[in-house]
Amino acid sequence: YVKIFDCSLDQKDMHGETPYEIMFGPDICGPGTKKVHVIFSYKGENHLINKDIRCKDDVYTHLYTLIVKPDNTYEVLIDNEKVESGELEADWNFLPPKKIKDPSAKKPSDWEDKATIDDPTDEKPADWDQPEHIPDPDATKPEDWDDEMDGEWEAPMIDNPDYK
Repeated sequence: YVKIFDCSLDQKDMHGETPYEIMFGPDICGPGTKKVHVIFSYKGENHLINKDIRCKDDVYTHLYTLIVKPDNTYEVLIDNEKVESGELEADWNFLPPKKIKDPSAKKPSDWEDKATIDDPTDEKPADWDQPEHIPDPDATKPEDWDDEMDGEWEAPMIDNPDYK
């Protein structure tokens, strides 16, 4: 990857911990890490992109390009193909969150952490779970029906008028 430094950098004093403004490029460290770093320095802190950008991992050489536009958008290209883009403010944590937790907010002492609570007095209404189709109450078993030959007779299904 490449690091872009402030113009005030004294290159004679440069080392691995020297502060940089932008760090960009592929990071392939063994089988586990294969990502493209896009890190900006803002107010003395380094901010890594919130998205996971996979880098190319093969035997070929690849061209990595970072485009930062005046409208605070960016694009990451690999071999001149866009692999990621977005807004700087949305994809980095430069600014404090717009909403923060209220430090004085506390869970009530009688708060129940279970996802559901059984209600012993709960009863379903009689018409709560009506099927879409019901056996035709007016249907009758045909006279020539033979249970041994034809199996047990079942009334044909009709639309349930109470189905909701």
